[in-house]
Amino acid sequence: MSYLVFIISVGLFALFGSGGPLHRDRWFHSLNNRVDALELDIWPSLLLRVLAPVLALWLFLSLLDLFFGKLAEGLAGVVVLYVAWGRGDYPTDIERFLARARVGDLEGADMLLSERARQSDQVEADGSAGMRDFAHRGYSRWFPSVLYYLMLGPLAAITYRLVYLANERSDGRFETAMRMLDWLPARLLLVTFSVLGDFEHTRRALTTEAFDQTISTDALLALGIERAWRVETEGQHEAESTVVAVEATQKAINLSTAVWVAVVSVIALF
Repeated sequence: MSYLVFIISVGLFALFGSGGPLHRDRWFHSLNNRVDALELDIWPSLLLRVLAPVLALWLFLSLLDLFFGKLAEGLAGVVVLYVAWGRGDYPTDIERFLARARVGDLEGADMLLSERARQSDQVEADGSAGMRDFAHRGYSRWFPSVLYYLMLGPLAAITYRLVYLANERSDGRFETAMRMLDWLPARLLLVTFSVLGDFEHTRRALTTEAFDQTISTDALLALGIERAWRVETEGQHEAESTVVAVEATQKAINLSTAVWVAVVSVIALF
């Protein structure tokens, strides 16, 4: 049942993408506003934002199982996992970014970066900024939810997404919690990059940078892509180097997604 829930939800997400009524987070924003009014410390505030809806969902799923059986619970699991997928139209955004960068419109391309990337104090080339941003967006919309669902079930997947939304809405107030939740899935994705690309060239990232507590998740993923696919932009025009970097990111995320689905499918056979 778990695999069936997973594959149906993945298929629906691939077909319809994010958005629609299941990804309208007004109820969560309303809850956040109420919690903000209490002016609690970071951890009690985060627990109240996340624990209340997760407990309510657990009770709902338990009642479904009790009165209607596993089939109803499985259908609800598909919906819950779909809600746990990331927001925003990542495939369209990265294609639009590349289209603008290919004609040299880097200012227009930068407008398609996330607000977090545009507001970053770090001074870097457009290619590096694009790689970091799209690597993190491609990662966070899918991979952590998959891992936590497979390990702990749909409630774990939705917990990750709620923490992510709360952190995004509060301009990084819960970044410590996000780094904790991102640690394992980001490293597993880094291993995936290494297997798909140049393992020898990526070895240092696996043995050193992966255990560096000061490196951010987006920087680690961008580093993994850069080394695994040997992204070299020296001597190139800025627009050309930007296209090379972001195309490598797109390739890495797409291939890794296919590999994860294949691995889960193989495991489900045994």
